[in-house]
Amino acid sequence: MKLGLLILLLLVGVYGDYSSLSYVDRPCGTDLSNLWLDVVAVVDNSQGMTFNGLQNVGLNIVNVLNNGTRIGSNTFEPRTTRFGLVTYNSVATQNADLNQYQSFADTFNGVFDAFLTVANTTESYLATGLELAEKMFVDQSFNSTRDHYKKVVIVYASEYNGNGELDPLPIAERLKLSDVNIITVAYEQPGSAGLLQGLSQIASPGFSFSFAKDNVAGNLVNEVQIALLQSNCFCANDWIQYSGSYFDPASTRYGICILPVTMPQVWRAAKMSCSHRWNNSNLATEFNQAKHDFILSAVRNTQGFSPPYQYHIGLNYVSGSWVWTQPTGRQQVPLQQPLMWLSGYPQLASDKSVVMNQQSAHETGWINIASMNVVANSVCETYSCDTDNYCDAQYFKNQ
Repeated sequence: MKLGLLILLLLVGVYGDYSSLSYVDRPCGTDLSNLWLDVVAVVDNSQGMTFNGLQNVGLNIVNVLNNGTRIGSNTFEPRTTRFGLVTYNSVATQNADLNQYQSFADTFNGVFDAFLTVANTTESYLATGLELAEKMFVDQSFNSTRDHYKKVVIVYASEYNGNGELDPLPIAERLKLSDVNIITVAYEQPGSAGLLQGLSQIASPGFSFSFAKDNVAGNLVNEVQIALLQSNCFCANDWIQYSGSYFDPASTRYGICILPVTMPQVWRAAKMSCSHRWNNSNLATEFNQAKHDFILSAVRNTQGFSPPYQYHIGLNYVSGSWVWTQPTGRQQVPLQQPLMWLSGYPQLASDKSVVMNQQSAHETGWINIASMNVVANSVCETYSCDTDNYCDAQYFKNQ
């Protein structure tokens, strides 16, 4: 290829107008009707909650679920949500196991039946409610046909009490280590000092809410629904969920999973290896600086990668332009700004048609190389499991 023509094609590939094509990373699914979760609500019904408080909690629960979510189990549609209910005061009561409610109407009636009266005690120990929720998951969710469904506890509390065996924090930590997400909602009353701070320790990062602060114009319903959608957006073991910040677990998740691969190989072999890891998998894209930085952080924190870092990504030169590889059957995405080339790149050589990240003295950026010459580790990506992408049990067995 003549040098002048190659330079022109490179410039078109880099600076061409592709505004009609998407250049953003896949978001988590947002279809509440397709939630597929196992959820247990753990509700304080002590005197501190009050009757009005219980009614407000009931309204919040039914409004959160009144979005087309398929309640119960359905053998023909796997995207269903089971909903169990626990009330607690000095002791905990199982009002509904995970199989009792088989429709939204069942849930609506069951919730308000359970909240008709406040318990005749001022004692309120969240630990008892969390222990019962944990038992429900062990008995009816873990090691079952729904083992691969994400588990969620929603706590509604008016007080934060407990020491020793009644300290709720160790139980909450145990649940989170078992991959259970915890959403907390504080129902503040006079004298409930420390409630929000205590519940924020119980909650998964970013999932602590308050009736007083969030229940404005229905915002609390929206906040809990978003937390459920974020809970339903997750990756298989070993994959790292792309989010707004690698170091902030409360940052917003994207519908993308990242996998640093410690298998030195040439670019073409890395591309093929990524494409066979699962449906919709391919070499990683870096549409923006934040994604580039996130992937670099993941690489730095993965055993088997060492400085100076070198790893294949999915940028390559095809038919006159730089494009990002995409899953099989999908159109490749033309390169747009920002550009993260190291100084002196891309080099104008017809055989240097693929890209890897390379660490230099002060930065890590793109260099173009020959596809069959340089052996290095690589980074793959795939779609997350979420409301738009159901992952069956076999998916997790194959990872």
